[in-house]
Amino acid sequence: MDEKELQEYLHNMGQKERRELTARLRLVKPKRKNAYIQSISEQQRLQLEAELTARGFEGSASEIDLLLRGGSIPSGAGLRLFYRDQRLQEDDKWRQWY
Repeated sequence: MDEKELQEYLHNMGQKERRELTARLRLVKPKRKNAYIQSISEQQRLQLEAELTARGFEGSASEIDLLLRGGSIPSGAGLRLFYRDQRLQEDDKWRQWY
């Protein structure tokens, strides 16, 4: 089956057949998500490490990596630390509920 025949076959395929085909393809090859990570300079990394140690955290590479990937670190009393807009910020974890 050449390219033109394949395009014609897919174009004439019914919605049910198309849905079954996509389900089979999803089983064969699942979609991969691209990893999200913020890129910062070495100076910003050192500043982030200093801010974490000033707040009582280790400032380890794993904590910094977690923050740069969009995660947050619980800082007690329902608050959490996260890194956004080149700054370490603190937010109330349960703010949306009240």
